[in-house]
Amino acid sequence: MNPDALLFLFKDAILDKHRIRIVETVMTHLPIIIVHGGAGNWKDDRIPVGVEHVQNAAKSGFQALAEGGSAIDAAETCTMYMESCGGLNAGKGARPNQDGLLELDAMIVDGKNLQFGSVAAIIGIQNPISLARYIMEKTEYNFFAGENAKRVYEMMIKEGFRKEIEKGVVKAPKISPAGDTVGCVVVDEEGNIAATSSTGGISKKLPGRVGDSPIMGSGAYANETCGATATGYGEHIMRVVLSRMTVLYVEEGLDTQSAAQKGIDMFQNKTGSEAGIIVADKNGHFGFATNAKAMPTAIIQQKLSNLVTHTCLK
Repeated sequence: MNPDALLFLFKDAILDKHRIRIVETVMTHLPIIIVHGGAGNWKDDRIPVGVEHVQNAAKSGFQALAEGGSAIDAAETCTMYMESCGGLNAGKGARPNQDGLLELDAMIVDGKNLQFGSVAAIIGIQNPISLARYIMEKTEYNFFAGENAKRVYEMMIKEGFRKEIEKGVVKAPKISPAGDTVGCVVVDEEGNIAATSSTGGISKKLPGRVGDSPIMGSGAYANETCGATATGYGEHIMRVVLSRMTVLYVEEGLDTQSAAQKGIDMFQNKTGSEAGIIVADKNGHFGFATNAKAMPTAIIQQKLSNLVTHTCLK
């Protein structure tokens, strides 16, 4: 090696010894759960009821996290509360179809593994979100619908994945306290993201109609960076894959609130319709937006006492 090269290496070693290394610290706000009770033309006297339900749902999901549950556990528990409360358009409180039956859709998304489970047009059960999780975790498929989805539900009960406490009603995976589509986004302390969507669909729909709720990227979406879940008229949400687009805006550099608003602006420009979106990223930053009359929303960050609610009134 020539002398000039040796001198260069010597100088570089001295510089490295005295070099000041700057380490970027990323501030996180974890864990977090953000919940919506549906965006739509809420009657004024129903808005406080919706707020109360999303508060309780957020508490139940956050309690699951506090008990050592994962983001998936918390998302399922939170959504099960909304399906079981009877006051929101999901599960027990779903709007009947034209035959007078409660025909339900649901999806759960695991952002860490970019995996999902969906169920659509199922009758005779109250908690389709648990069946969606079973499909995601215990089968080699992602989506079941109608009567055959009910057969998968019976498999779930037989295998003991969930315990049926009465016909069509299952026990939550974690102990929890007692508009439109409901949904949540959860980020646990490790930054793992889960998102859900559950609904009875539009009022007096034709039997067999399926909206955006069980459609990956439309009703909900999550990956390692961010998660989102949408609410509104499903036929229009599916046209623009609203949840996936909102997450993409975060991936492209927008903050979560700006991404939520851009998602709704894009949706309105493309469809002229109404919707709502909630979003949270891996560091616990969140956002929400709607162009509908109201969207009851609840957020809990880091500890249970940090509960904030919004009606998102126009």
